[in-house]
Amino acid sequence: MYRVGIVGGETHVGEVTKLAGDQFEIAVAAVRPDQADEATEAFNCSVVHDYRDLLADHDLDIIAVANENDRRAEVIAAAIAAGKDVIYDKPLAPTMEGQEAIEQALAAHPQRRVLNLLTLRGQPIWRALRDLVAGGRIGSPAFTHVRMAVRLKRADRPPWFLDVRRSGGLFLDLLIHGLDQVEWVTGRRIMAMTATMGNLGEPADEHLRDHAAGFCELDDGSAALCEGQRMLPDTKGSDYRVTVAGTSGYADLYGVENRLVVTDVEAADTEVTELPDAVPVVADWLEGGELIPQEASLRANRLAVLATISAATNERIELE
Repeated sequence: MYRVGIVGGETHVGEVTKLAGDQFEIAVAAVRPDQADEATEAFNCSVVHDYRDLLADHDLDIIAVANENDRRAEVIAAAIAAGKDVIYDKPLAPTMEGQEAIEQALAAHPQRRVLNLLTLRGQPIWRALRDLVAGGRIGSPAFTHVRMAVRLKRADRPPWFLDVRRSGGLFLDLLIHGLDQVEWVTGRRIMAMTATMGNLGEPADEHLRDHAAGFCELDDGSAALCEGQRMLPDTKGSDYRVTVAGTSGYADLYGVENRLVVTDVEAADTEVTELPDAVPVVADWLEGGELIPQEASLRANRLAVLATISAATNERIELE
C-alpha cells in the first residue's frame, strides 16, 4: 500500500481518496487553515498547513496535489525533487515557466513519475469514441469539434478560481481536457493554435473569464475546434459534446446523455450500445498502464498554456 500525502483539497482529489484503504494510506494533508477541519474529517489523517512540512516530516511515496492553480507548480517541482511521485489535478502549471521548471525537475529525477488527472480517458463513452475512430469506421478524421460547457456556480467557487490571474482561465481549468481529447481521439498531434478567451456573462468582473475557443491545426492537415464556456443556466450542470467528421462518416458523442451515435457507409444515426469498461486512471497508472502516459500528462498542460498565450496575444502559435 502506498503512503500518500495530499496538498490542497480542490476538485478532483476524490480520484485519490476513493482508493484509501485499498491501494492508498492517506498519511497527512497540507491545507490552508480554513480547510483544516474539513480536511481532517474528509481525509481522516493528520493535517499541516505548509507543504514543506509534509515533505520534510513524513515518509511518503506519492504526493497528490490539488491546491490553488497558481501555487501548484511550486509544490509539484518540490515533491519531485524530494523523490516523490506526483498525482495532480489540472493544471500542472498556469505558465510556461512553471511547466518548464517541472520538466527540468523530471529530467533531473528520471525515476519519478507524474500523472495528470485526465479522467475523461477512463470513461466508457469517450473510450468508445476513440476506439470507433481508431478502427476506421468513419474513415480518416478531417474535423473534430469538442464542446465543454458548465455552470459558473459562483457561490460555490473559491475566490482564486474566479480570478484569471490565479486560475489561468478556461483552457487550463476546463479545455485542457478538450485539447487532450482532440489528440487522443484522432491519434494526431496539434501543430498550431489560434485561440480566444473572454468574459461576456459578467463584464463588470474584469478578472473573470467565462468563455474560450481554440482552432487547432493538426499534423495531417485536419483541423479541430475546442470551445467551452461557464455560462450555462442553473437548469443544466454541464454539457459535453464531441463531433468527429471523417472521410467516410461522422460520430457524435453526447456526454450528459452518455450516448455515442455514428453515421457511416452502412447506416445513418446508429447508436453505439456496446461500450468498453471504465478504467480508473489512478489505478491504471499505479499498475504501470499506458492510459495516460507521462508525455501525455505534460503535453496536455503545454497545449493549454499555449492556447492561453494565443488568446492573450491574439497570435497564431506554432508548436515545436
